Amino acid sequence: MMVSGMKKVAALISSLGFLVTAATAFAVSPTPISIRVVAPLQGVNPSTTIGTLLSNILTIVFVLAAIVVLFMLIIGAFQWITSGGDKEGVESARKRITHALIGFAILALAFLIVQVVGQMVNINILSLESLPTLGQCGPGQTFDPAASKCIDVAKPTP
Repeated sequence: MMVSGMKKVAALISSLGFLVTAATAFAVSPTPISIRVVAPLQGVNPSTTIGTLLSNILTIVFVLAAIVVLFMLIIGAFQWITSGGDKEGVESARKRITHALIGFAILALAFLIVQVVGQMVNINILSLESLPTLGQCGPGQTFDPAASKCIDVAKPTP
């Protein structure tokens, strides 16, 4: 009984000692920081191309889906831990984790399909600046997907 009281007093004294010494900070003198606040644009910029918009939407969808998969895995793990050996609770948690892993596999396959199709048509779908079309470039030009613009084709020298 006496030992437990002594432990509490020792913990209190060491905590107070830490709080008293923590007040001293050896920092550099403050320098003024200038922050310029710019009003955010509302909605979609009218000069944004359709390709950029589609690319951004696709990227956002992939990120949100990955976050949902992670969230479902965490919920399934929490259900498993808190089931306390209950067979129905464990089975429910196992199903949630299995479904989350299946969702992850579908998400990975969708990403892979988007990348493979992009490589097949020579377009980086996740970073489009403009949608290439057949009539987009003028005569003597070809579309460069890496630069997302038309470039002049070099004429062979005779």
